[in-house]
Amino acid sequence: MPQTHDFTATLQFGMVSAVDEAGHNLRVRIPALEDMETDWLPMITPAAGGNQFYSLPDEGEQVICLLDARGENGCVIGAIYSTADKPPASSKDKWVRRFKNGTVIEHDRSSGNVLVKTDGVVTIDADTVVEKTLTVNGLLTYTEGLSGQGGNGAAAKIDGAIEASGDIKSKGISLPDHTHTGDSGGQTSKAKM
Repeated sequence: MPQTHDFTATLQFGMVSAVDEAGHNLRVRIPALEDMETDWLPMITPAAGGNQFYSLPDEGEQVICLLDARGENGCVIGAIYSTADKPPASSKDKWVRRFKNGTVIEHDRSSGNVLVKTDGVVTIDADTVVEKTLTVNGLLTYTEGLSGQGGNGAAAKIDGAIEASGDIKSKGISLPDHTHTGDSGGQTSKAKM
């Protein structure tokens, strides 16, 4: 007589009870199954090969699981919003990643705008053998953080040389066109570019 298998699967809602950060796995407590705690279940991710994505929910977060008939094996499909944990946006045009510490990374496809908001340091590391390059095509605006308004009042610091093919101005004064009285009483000439 051939062996038979019960391939029935169930969709279950639960709360994350433990997180395996290195393995990208979760244990989930399922209220509908008398608060049964699952074994370690893999958390589904968009990519895990050459391209990779890593993100795990916190303990206590509500998730959806797909479990086998005995509730022993399965996977965590993802987290879901609730009345306690509301979505960070209300537009189908927005992709938002909001972190517990307040950091936000947001893209609005209707405008093309990208927002990165954080109290931490943003590092762009163009790590190449020959040189490190940051290319900005378009207008670059730097706004100094003011004391008492989320910043420390410190000026931008650059460690290395700056080259410009056009004018450089500070408070309306042109670097190449600037002249001033010399030490000997004469006028200095404009800088040669």
